[in-house]
Amino acid sequence: MGNILGTILKTINDVQAQNRANPNEPTADKNVFDLLKNKLNTLDQKTKQKRAAKGKSPHGILDLIKKEIQGARRENKKDPNVATAPSSIFDKLLKKVEEPQKRQASTGLRKIVEDYNLDISKLPREIVGQVQQKYIQDRKAFDKQYAQALFDLSKKY
Repeated sequence: MGNILGTILKTINDVQAQNRANPNEPTADKNVFDLLKNKLNTLDQKTKQKRAAKGKSPHGILDLIKKEIQGARRENKKDPNVATAPSSIFDKLLKKVEEPQKRQASTGLRKIVEDYNLDISKLPREIVGQVQQKYIQDRKAFDKQYAQALFDLSKKY
């Protein structure tokens, strides 16, 4: 998790710097970025404690990070003491979180095309995009099944 979380925390700093430098976008309050960092820094500890206490099954780290970013967005909107940050700030972070899944799907589909010697050159781009989205969903469900099985086994030993 450290690698993924480190990348996202670095991205928060990058997005903050871009936001400050962009004259066409309102500069977000520093507290918004602090809120995001705090939520993500406590994520690992918090999820381990909850899972152990309640016997809950594992969740994908990318989904948990997205949930924390969306929670920070909601908190920022509700907080009367901090100006609501431009939505582009949260959107950029969410896009960064989704990159590994898109990259994995692209690689996986490319391997399928090669392994089965398929010619998809005439398929419209949007159709390939739909297939890629379906692949991401299916892969996520598949991975979750294995994570659950490993989690259940780890409780037995």
